[in-house]
Amino acid sequence: MINQNFEGMSVRWVIALKAEAEEIIKNYALERVVTKPFPVYKNRDIDIWLVLSGIGQINAVAATTYLYVKSDASDNTIWINLGIVGSRNFKVGELVQIDKITSNDFPDNHYPSPATFKNNNVERSNLITVNKPEALFENDGVYDMEGYAFFSFAKKIASYELVSVLKIISDIPGTDISKIDKIAVERLVLKKMPLIEKVLENLLSLQEILLLQQRNPNYFDEICQQRKFSFSQKVTLKKYLTQWQSRFPMRNPLGEIEQKMTASQILKRFSDNLLR
Repeated sequence: MINQNFEGMSVRWVIALKAEAEEIIKNYALERVVTKPFPVYKNRDIDIWLVLSGIGQINAVAATTYLYVKSDASDNTIWINLGIVGSRNFKVGELVQIDKITSNDFPDNHYPSPATFKNNNVERSNLITVNKPEALFENDGVYDMEGYAFFSFAKKIASYELVSVLKIISDIPGTDISKIDKIAVERLVLKKMPLIEKVLENLLSLQEILLLQQRNPNYFDEICQQRKFSFSQKVTLKKYLTQWQSRFPMRNPLGEIEQKMTASQILKRFSDNLLR
């Protein structure tokens, strides 16, 4: 379960099949709230949602769009696509985090943010999204049927740093696909839950940083009401007040402002104090 729970925390999972999602649903205590057009699950207390998209790129985009609207996701929401894949480069059961996404149908490649790979020991791989099940795996990487479409849309509705694609190897050349049943898939995901949680923890840390960067620091609005600051001066003021909160947590910056000070003089006063 998530240890980090802060104001603004928001997570969305897009997963093709119920077997792939079962352990996520259990681990994050998700309950079904919608059946059609796509099954949707959510946690009662914290902002975590999951949608079952079904197989294929069209379904992936449609389900992601539906969840985006249904759950009122913000542009600071974390979006994760999780699923099983085939590969000739990895062993069955390995978890990989995708660092490049290609499709034979589209010329553009996608590159998830390097920030999403920090602080975890997950293997990286490129992802090749295809329109029908792959058996030969002629190219290096992993093969799926949803990732490209998911990422193409998710990066438009969320911060680039908060979109991630995770895949678990279920088949390699020579694998008997008929033996990859619901129970086998659930076991594959269950074994990798600690690493999946590690990836999510990193994304939550990124999310918290982004939210803090967007918020005005304490006293910013009050000081701006007292004096007229230009746009560039407001940027500087925000930076100084953020530093002030860290350096002098018990010291009210309003006490540094004298009645006849101009905006420039206020900024200099803060700068002088911070440089001491």
